[in-house]
Amino acid sequence: MSTEKKAQSRAQRDENRRREEQKDRRAMTLYTVIGVVVVVAAVVLMFWNSGVLQRNLTAVNINGTKYTPADLQYYYTSLYSRHANRYDFLPTASVKDQVYDQETGQSWHDYLLDQAVEQLANNTALAARASSEGYALSQEAQTDLDATLAQLNSSWISGYASRDAFIRANFGSHMTYDRLVTLLNLEFLASDYADSRLAAITHPDTDYEGYYQDNAGSLDTYAYTLLTFQASVPTTDGQGNPVTMTDGEKAAALEEQKTAKKALAEEVKAKLEGGADPEALAESYADDLYSSDLSRRASGSSISTSAYAEWLMDSSRRAGDVTLAEWESSDSCYYYVALFHDRFRDEEPTHSVRHILVRAGTGTGTPTQEEYDEAEEKAQSLLDQWESGEATEDSFATLASTESADSGSAANGGLIANITPASSYVEPFKNWATDSARKAGDAELVKSDYGWHIMYYVSTDDPVWRQTAGSALQDQDYEALTGEVTQGWEISRGAGISFIGV
Repeated sequence: MSTEKKAQSRAQRDENRRREEQKDRRAMTLYTVIGVVVVVAAVVLMFWNSGVLQRNLTAVNINGTKYTPADLQYYYTSLYSRHANRYDFLPTASVKDQVYDQETGQSWHDYLLDQAVEQLANNTALAARASSEGYALSQEAQTDLDATLAQLNSSWISGYASRDAFIRANFGSHMTYDRLVTLLNLEFLASDYADSRLAAITHPDTDYEGYYQDNAGSLDTYAYTLLTFQASVPTTDGQGNPVTMTDGEKAAALEEQKTAKKALAEEVKAKLEGGADPEALAESYADDLYSSDLSRRASGSSISTSAYAEWLMDSSRRAGDVTLAEWESSDSCYYYVALFHDRFRDEEPTHSVRHILVRAGTGTGTPTQEEYDEAEEKAQSLLDQWESGEATEDSFATLASTESADSGSAANGGLIANITPASSYVEPFKNWATDSARKAGDAELVKSDYGWHIMYYVSTDDPVWRQTAGSALQDQDYEALTGEVTQGWEISRGAGISFIGV
């Protein structure tokens, strides 16, 4: 963000020749002032673009430790990215113009800024407490920190001109490598210390049950059928050529689509209320449906923002109830026909596995048999390599981080947790992971549409509701811990706070 000042002033020439000398003297004085203003503006602009201000002004003072705009921007950017990726707000518009809290009118920018200050304050206080107690990073945390720093020195190679360019693009336009390392060390120490304190807290079953009773709506699992119609304006014709429309034509076409799709949704709703078979309806309306899920299962917390959430989570809901809910975006409208089946506390255990995906083919289109055979041969070779070594979970995780084609899980050693029979993973993968005969340490090859998976079974874990309750209880413990370490601390904001934003 930058400002540009334009000095536009010039002495007005007096037509009275008798005052020519006076005019000249005034012009000399005025131009001198203008020159000073232009020079000052240029210096300010130079300082702004150079990042000197962002790296030196105080954005927030946390009990005597001063942090610059570049420091706080690191936290702000992280929070912004997390919420933007979930589309909690519209990423294409300024968060300063988008409301986070309808009751108070607080903008998303102010919310993100408050959260950034809070996180930085908590990390500062936790790290200070850790240092005062002589706490040192655990071996696991040190390994993770070393890996993060190593990644900083290599990630830029594939798409950036330099390491500094990578850092500026991902951690704030005025962040430097040395300062980022300092912030990461602070963050890892604070997090590891907090984890060690929280791990020492054990909650009895009564705590879990009490939390469940207070939050059953979000912890329960809901079983329902969902048939979705979408009204939208096509951007291409039948031959794939772009369709050009004026805004008015688009709006009219969308209204026409909305009328047609809503009529279909109401038609399906009426048939469901009359006892029609959902599967038969899904097949009959297949060409018109945007999507269909005949046996959807989801926790209350995962559907809380859905257009049909309030209806679905109503305690008066009974099997066979049907509703039609709508949700509209700028260029589409969705009509959800939901059929309620059941609500219950799901005691189904969850499962954790690690896997290494050896992709068959290029990842586009259906692989040929030859490509499957090549992938299987490589997968077997990797499994043999692992089995001939230490054959531990740690060694499997190390292998997954370098060999798996599933980049999403490879970064975490191939770990995928909370798998249940209702999960949306491909069937062969899910069936292997949820097999009741599975035991820790089992390793095997599994074929799927993607190729071959080298599977490693980690553990059978608590049901989703209990894990969710456990996470909430731990959040409460964390809040108590940060309240303890920040008690009596003074936090103030400085002039540099105005530089924060995206």
